[in-house]
Amino acid sequence: MGRSRCRARVPGLAVFLACCLGAAAGAPRQATYTTTAVDAAADAAGARVATVRVASDPVPEYGTPFEELRVEVTPETATRLHVKVQPNDGSTRWEVPEFIVQRPGAQAGLSAKALTYDVSTGAPGEPFALTVTRASTGEPIFDTRGHRFVFKDQFIELTTTVPADADLYGLGEVSLPTGMLLPRDGSVLTLWARDLASALPYANLYGSHPFYLQVAKDGSTHGVLFLNSNGMDVLLNATSLTYRRASCERGPVIGGLVDLYFFTGPSPEEVIRQYHAVIGAPALPPYWSLGFHQTRWGYSNMTVLESVVDNYTATGLPLETVWSDIEYMPTRFWTMEFDEFRYPADGMRHLVDRLHARGQHWVAIQDAGIAADKGYRAFEEGSRDRVWITDESGVDYMGQVWPGKTVYPDYLDNPRTSAWLTRELRHMHEQVPYDGLWLDMNEASSFCSGLNCVPDTRNITAMHWLQVETPRDYNISELIPFRTSCQMRCEAPPADNTLEHPPYAIANFGQSGQPEDRGAALGWKTISPSAKHANGAREYDAHNLYGTSMAWAHYNSVAEVTGKRPFLLTRSTFPGAGKWTAHWTGDNGVNWENLYMSIAGIVNTNMWGMPMAGADICGFMDTGFAPGAPPLSDAELQELCNRWASLGAFYPFSRNHYAYNTRSHEFYLWDDVAASAKKAYGLRYRLLTYIYGAFYLASAKGGTVARPLLFTDPSDAGARCGGGARAAACARAAAVATRCNASAQWMMGEGLLISPVVAPGATTVTPYFTAGAWYSAWDYSRLSAPAGRAVPLDAPLGEIPVHFRGGAVLPMQGYAPVTRDIRLAPVTLVVALPAEPSRGARAAGAPLPPYAAEESCAAAHAKNAGSLVSCGLLYMDQGDNIQVTPDNSVEVWFTAAAAPDATRGSVTSTVKAAGGEAARTLRVEAVHVLGVAAPAAGAAPTARVGGREVPAEYDAAAGALRISGLDARAGEPLALEWSV
Repeated sequence: MGRSRCRARVPGLAVFLACCLGAAAGAPRQATYTTTAVDAAADAAGARVATVRVASDPVPEYGTPFEELRVEVTPETATRLHVKVQPNDGSTRWEVPEFIVQRPGAQAGLSAKALTYDVSTGAPGEPFALTVTRASTGEPIFDTRGHRFVFKDQFIELTTTVPADADLYGLGEVSLPTGMLLPRDGSVLTLWARDLASALPYANLYGSHPFYLQVAKDGSTHGVLFLNSNGMDVLLNATSLTYRRASCERGPVIGGLVDLYFFTGPSPEEVIRQYHAVIGAPALPPYWSLGFHQTRWGYSNMTVLESVVDNYTATGLPLETVWSDIEYMPTRFWTMEFDEFRYPADGMRHLVDRLHARGQHWVAIQDAGIAADKGYRAFEEGSRDRVWITDESGVDYMGQVWPGKTVYPDYLDNPRTSAWLTRELRHMHEQVPYDGLWLDMNEASSFCSGLNCVPDTRNITAMHWLQVETPRDYNISELIPFRTSCQMRCEAPPADNTLEHPPYAIANFGQSGQPEDRGAALGWKTISPSAKHANGAREYDAHNLYGTSMAWAHYNSVAEVTGKRPFLLTRSTFPGAGKWTAHWTGDNGVNWENLYMSIAGIVNTNMWGMPMAGADICGFMDTGFAPGAPPLSDAELQELCNRWASLGAFYPFSRNHYAYNTRSHEFYLWDDVAASAKKAYGLRYRLLTYIYGAFYLASAKGGTVARPLLFTDPSDAGARCGGGARAAACARAAAVATRCNASAQWMMGEGLLISPVVAPGATTVTPYFTAGAWYSAWDYSRLSAPAGRAVPLDAPLGEIPVHFRGGAVLPMQGYAPVTRDIRLAPVTLVVALPAEPSRGARAAGAPLPPYAAEESCAAAHAKNAGSLVSCGLLYMDQGDNIQVTPDNSVEVWFTAAAAPDATRGSVTSTVKAAGGEAARTLRVEAVHVLGVAAPAAGAAPTARVGGREVPAEYDAAAGALRISGLDARAGEPLALEWSV
């Protein structure tokens, strides 16, 4: 399909795309710097410095270029290269603070022979060009040759060639109807954190993540991080990726410096681990947080909240955690305080005590803005301690959010703020012992815009809506439109303020969120870019870090206050945020398109280093998807919620949440939705410990929990939704009509594939399966895929296809409605035998075996070449302890090896840690081996553990051998042999 046809099928976007495509077609393609010197290698790995001098200035309207630049090339590991470009004039440029991204530096003793990449900056006298290639094949990883490079104070432009047959993923945060595959049709993604609904496609949203994953046609994978927190645009064309603008002008990043990291993989999960080694591995969430969560904006009082808990219990549905939105706060929305009528602190303490006694939990919201009200403890103590962001003159910066006039804590390297926050969170915890905190509106959001704002005392109407208190019955329908419109008098920035009006304007979406509305100022509905932090930083540079620095401060304070592993959920994020917080995809819509887009949302968030990710199940905002489209009917909402309950049960973070004016959609409101939720969450809860093990691996080594199917076999174009630029260019036009099968699926960890229904009225689904053996998680039935293929499956309402991947060992436990009663329950190991014998080592162009990168599993494959090999992890700790060590946790790797004809085999374990309560209590009671050959006529299956015979039964319908009676301590070596 040609580009013109793609545009024609997307009303409202044709002009926007035509402009970008025209700019790309006629853009000049020349370097603007010349290499003048390249120093000799400073170490055995080949670290060196090049000096480059400006040769021309193709865009003088954006300021004066730096005359000379210093290019630092530093091989840091065999698979990680760091390239940093900055002015060579002794000046200091803004950089992302190291408390957010630590910069691990070069590995000691690294030699050039070990490197998996080659790098060049050009010889003296030649045009400067940065080229990074894969050493083994010469495949380009990053190549600026033939493209111009511009470096000015507020303008950086950088372009790399991208092969037309490669596929790109990552970059954001943005909701794309195309799914996880990035479009290559001239689309522009803008990175500038905004309080815009994720229900809106293409808009720049809450987070800024300048990282992308590139998968070549043969499956080799690399990643690139542009570590820069300034606003930027990224233009995606058929054969290039450019940091530039959405209009017909060229343009890019509006400050900072060029700080690039390259990760050579070669597998996708290895790339992600290498990336996380730079930004920090994600935090391990508390075990309880893997249960089901329920909240809404607008549970009007404590009695309503209690009734929600009781209704879930009465319906027999699991409920781990109930949440409170801003309605728990006093009438002026004082965060960290409780309304004396709706949510009195004494009553809430009794409620939370009852929840805790039943193994349940309570989480409260914390908005970024603090009410600037006299008599409010947090405001008065914060003002005394000088913890607020200020305007450029040093006066406390004031905006408007739900409380009305609002100030903003300065979390960016301000020790006074950390002490203030710990004190206020302790005060809150002493009133009501919260279990986690929900950090919202932290882009940071304001309903006003300007250099600073003050109450407009001359405007009686504005003062009324700015100061009016919340009605006691929490009927805020009249308040919402006025409180969310600016009621303050704000100082407009002068035209010559280059922080508010930089020479180059990124394509920041306006409040409408529509594609033609991309001219919003940087300070629109957020803190002024001119505002100052205590360390001297300007919000112009640090804006995209607000949510992450807020999470960092809260993590440290909550750990100190509670003595337990913190659970935080944040909306705004930047690379490194996952070290402290989970993330949800924000204000999505109650429609099928948003259900589908949520899959890419959670997968991307995992790649960005926040595996504890989810979307609001059943949708937050009761809106149609297309502009002007009506909301779903009641019957359509019921069907959507039925499907979303099944799908959402397998989000890493699983929460039903909706807005004040949205129709209620707790699962118990419909019998069929409740039945679907019971079934799907029943399986999730039986797999909680398997899922927890995936989180442990991510926290210990980096990596994902929810990941694209392509991670199992990146050489399979069907799994990549790929085909390169041609497929991606037309993906937008085909987004609704013919989605790629694999874009509507995801893997949970190494061994679990989720394939939901994502369209109304469907009773079948056609998931894609990469080559190998796959087994239904519901009945163990086997599906074989000699090569990757899409397979039609029945999926009537209430059903969701879930499959175990051959080659994985998964721990399962019995169901209980709260996680407390599952964590140490007896374990059944499900051994899913692979389709083909192990080759002993990973083979290029072949599917990657589960846990292929783990030491124990790689050793098992090497030892058992020619056998059917499966591998998996059982991990458990105290569930909420801050420090995890071998003395308080159990880490056991199980490996299974079977004869090629699957008639006999063994299951053994390697114990890496065996300490604490789990070592004393957790036991393996059974093993189910899937894919076993039927016994010969008259033969009976047998199984022995340590010489002791145990019961073994062959399930002919499933082709599974069920072994029971093991009663083996999880922390002790296991040696099981079986035969049919």
